[in-house]
Amino acid sequence: MAVSNIVRNLRDGELVLSDGTTPTPNSLTVVLDEGDLSWTERLNTLEIKDRGSIAAGHTRKGDEESISLSFSAKWTQLIGKSANAADPLQLYEFLTFASGTGLESTSDPGEQDSLKLQFRIVDPAGVASETITFAKVYREQLTMNEADDANVISFVGRDFETKPVIERSE
Repeated sequence: MAVSNIVRNLRDGELVLSDGTTPTPNSLTVVLDEGDLSWTERLNTLEIKDRGSIAAGHTRKGDEESISLSFSAKWTQLIGKSANAADPLQLYEFLTFASGTGLESTSDPGEQDSLKLQFRIVDPAGVASETITFAKVYREQLTMNEADDANVISFVGRDFETKPVIERSE
C-alpha cells in the first residue's frame, strides 16, 4: 500500500453533511477553501493512589468520552429552502434543522437531533485519499460572524462515539 508524503490542507478537502432521511439522505457539501476543522478524542483514566502515593498506586480505564468537534466556514446566505422550496439548502438551515427543509435526524426518535459529517480529503498526488466519518454529530453551539472580508459560521458540537471511522481509498 502506498502512502503519500504530500501534506494536505483544507483546499484538498470537503465536508459533507447528511441527515437521516430514508431511503436517500439529504446532503450538503461544504467546500472548505478557507476555514478549519478540528476534533478531539478523549481517553478517561482514573488514577488510584495508595494512601496518597502515586508510586504505590495504579490506573484504570475511566468512562468513555464522546468526540468534541468544531469547524468554521464562510457563508453567503443563511436561509434558502426554508424561505423558498425551490432554493437550495444552506449550511445554517442544515445545522439548525430549520422548519420547512424536510431534514431528519440521524438519531432515534426522542433523542437529540444529529447529523452525519464526512470529511473527505483528496490526496493531491492521487495516491491515498481519506474519508473521516463522524456518524452522530449534535450541535452545542453555532456562531455567525459578520466581517469586512467574509461572513463566517462556526460550529461546535460532539459526535456520540469514541472515535471517528477513518477509511483510505487508493
